[in-house]
Amino acid sequence: MAEKQIKAVKGVKDILPADAGLWREVERRARTQFARFGFKEIVLPIFEKTEVFVKGVGEETDIVQKEMYTFEDRGGESLTLRPEGTASCVRAFIEHSMFHPPGTITKLYYFGPMFRRERPQAGRFRQFYQIGAELFGATEPEADAEAIHLLWLFIQSINIKGPRLYLNSLGCDVCRPPFRAALVDFLTARKERLCETCQGRYERNPLRVFDCKAHGCQQVMAEAPTIDKHYCPDCEAHLARVKKGLAALAIPYELNPRMVRGLDYYNRTVFEVTAEGLGSQNSIAGGGRYDDLIKNSGGPAVPAIGFALGVERLLESIGAPLDFPPGHPDVFIVYMEAAADAVFGIAGRLRQKGIAVEKAFKPASLKNQMGRADKSGARFALIVGEEELATGVAILKDLKNSTQQPVPLAAIDEALAGLLTAGTE
Repeated sequence: MAEKQIKAVKGVKDILPADAGLWREVERRARTQFARFGFKEIVLPIFEKTEVFVKGVGEETDIVQKEMYTFEDRGGESLTLRPEGTASCVRAFIEHSMFHPPGTITKLYYFGPMFRRERPQAGRFRQFYQIGAELFGATEPEADAEAIHLLWLFIQSINIKGPRLYLNSLGCDVCRPPFRAALVDFLTARKERLCETCQGRYERNPLRVFDCKAHGCQQVMAEAPTIDKHYCPDCEAHLARVKKGLAALAIPYELNPRMVRGLDYYNRTVFEVTAEGLGSQNSIAGGGRYDDLIKNSGGPAVPAIGFALGVERLLESIGAPLDFPPGHPDVFIVYMEAAADAVFGIAGRLRQKGIAVEKAFKPASLKNQMGRADKSGARFALIVGEEELATGVAILKDLKNSTQQPVPLAAIDEALAGLLTAGTE
C-alpha cells in the first residue's frame, strides 16, 4: 500500500520558483522606496513572548482572542507566532534602546511571514507575508503624511489596480472618552442586534464593534455616532495638517470616520488602502499613529506611526505586469560525454567569474540539449564536442539571433564576459 501523501497545512501555501521572482521584485521595489525615505531594515524573530502581543495588539481584539498561534514551550513559558509586526518592532526598539539620545528619529522596515488562525478564504491565509514600516520619535502631522507618501509611492511602483486611500483620526485621550461614552449609550440601546462577541465586549471596547464583520453589527454601526463630531482642538488641528500634507503631495484620499483598524494601539491618524478586483477582502495596506504603545510596552513615551502591507493581496491586485530580470542563465553548455570532465571545470571557472551557467549532469543528444538551452532562456549556448575538445576551440551560439562563432576554450570566460557586458549596454 502506498504511503499517504503529506500535503501543506491548511491555510498556507508554497511559493514556487515561477512565482518567487515576482515576490523578490516586489520586495526590491519596497527596499528602493524605503531607502529614499531613510528607513533601515530590521530582521525580527518569528515568535515572541505572548505578552508582547496581548499588551501591544490589545486583549479585546479578534487577533488576540481568536487568531493567535500560542503554545507553551518546555520551560513553561507562553510563546506566540507573531500575528503582526508592529508589536515585535516596538519590543526590539525598547530592548535595544533605539530611543537614545532623546529626540532621535528611528525609521525601520521589515519583511516576513505572520501567522493567524483565520478561516482560510480568498485573500486570507494562516501564514501570510507582510512588508512593514515604523517611524519612531516624531509627533508632527507631517510625519503621518510622509509615511502615507512612502506607502503611496510604493503602491504606484508596483502597478496596483485602482488603489484608494481612506483616512480617519481616532482622536486622543482627551476627546475619545466622551465619544466612547456616547457610543456605549448608542450600543446599549441596540445590544440585542449585536453578535454574541460584540455583546460581550462593547462596554469594554466599543470601537471594536466598528470593525466587526457580522451583518447585524455592520447594520447597527452604519447609524452609530462617529469620532469626527468629538475631536478636541489639538486633534482637529493635527488632522487638518495631515490633510494639508497629503494635498501638497497630490495624494488623493477619502475621509472615512467609521474606520478604526483592527488593532487597539492606534490613536489619531489611521489609514487604509484598498484595490480593485479583490472582492470583500480588498484591503491591501493599512496603518496609523500609536503614540502610547511604546510607553504601555515598558519603554519611554515615544510617539510613532507605521503601516503594513499584505504581500499575497498585493500580488493579486497588480495590474500591468512588472518588468524585472527573469533570472535566466547566461550560458547553457551543450556537450558530449567525452567532454564531461572538461566541461565540469569550464562551468566552475565561468561561475567563479560571476557568469550564470546551466548544463546537464548527464548529456543527452545534441538536439535534446539545444532544446533545453532554448527553454532555459539562456542568452548563449556553448557547444563542446569531441572535435571542439581536441582543437581547444568551442562554438558559442547566440540564442537570440542564432549567430555563432568559434571561441578558444582557454579564453571562454573573457569572451563571454565581454559579450554579456556588450549586451547590456
